[in-house]
Amino acid sequence: MTLLPLVEKLARFINEKRPLFAFVMLAIIPIVGTVGYMLVEGWSVFDALYMTTITMTTIGYGETHPLSYNGRIFTIAFIIVGVGIAAYSLSILVEALLRPELISNSILKRKLRKMNNHYIICGYGRSGSRIARELRDLGKPFVIVEQNAGLLESLNEEGYVAIIGDATNEEILLKAGIERAKGIAISLDSDAANIFVALTARGMNPQLYIVARADDYSSQSKLKRAGADAVLSPQEIGAVRMTHMLLQQNVIDSFELVTRRIALDVSVKELQIADHPQFIGKTIDDLHLQQRFNVIVFALKLPDETVQFPAQASTILERGMTLILAGVSDDVMRLTIA
Repeated sequence: MTLLPLVEKLARFINEKRPLFAFVMLAIIPIVGTVGYMLVEGWSVFDALYMTTITMTTIGYGETHPLSYNGRIFTIAFIIVGVGIAAYSLSILVEALLRPELISNSILKRKLRKMNNHYIICGYGRSGSRIARELRDLGKPFVIVEQNAGLLESLNEEGYVAIIGDATNEEILLKAGIERAKGIAISLDSDAANIFVALTARGMNPQLYIVARADDYSSQSKLKRAGADAVLSPQEIGAVRMTHMLLQQNVIDSFELVTRRIALDVSVKELQIADHPQFIGKTIDDLHLQQRFNVIVFALKLPDETVQFPAQASTILERGMTLILAGVSDDVMRLTIA
């Protein structure tokens, strides 16, 4: 019983590295044959190698020297075992040359096996591709599950670890290492598929953090019940943002300035109005923080601890209020010490 896991592990290792194993066996067999003839018959290296070569290739030019009884026994064993292994190894190498995807699959399996505390992205559409870019920029390990085989070339060009398959299939999720994953982003073409994947993923890994996309508002509660920790609706987010842009142009335009520079060291900091009495009695717009410090006020904490978001540019600042600022760290620091 104790040997069974070891045998299974060895078999899996050999299967995943078949081309390499075949190459090694092709190199070892002639050595075994040469050494065997040298020991059994006492021949020179050249004669033993010559006999091994004509035996392996079944050319049959004849024996270099008359074979002894032991030599004939060794030759029979070498033909049955050695030539058989050599033929099998050669067929594996030819198959690998004619079907390079076998090597690619082996490399993919090795990468997936090494992944731990990684993220899984289900669907490589507009949302999935953006998530992949963000995770790559942040240096986070992730694997993409995409059903459309036509996107494989694009995924390979980006250097992504990707599995072509249906994310609703448990076997595909297992292949993606869901049991070892830290989180999963589900962004498939239909809410029904997203719900099914969320339900399946939660059952396979209770500790997994699940973020799912919902195109239909009514699907949000269903995704939550299916096990999603967070549900996002691109249409709803877009509508809210457009409304804010319409009503609070200055604040949103300023926020866009910072988000475009997100690749830099962005800092969010609270600034107590009491510590800057020169701000008291002025509006946020009067401060001209964007022009002077390249910093925006995206929220305002009122004396009663409620938060005004987005911050109203016309709000008159009072003692007890707190500005919530966003900007590049150096710019925010310049403002706080001003």
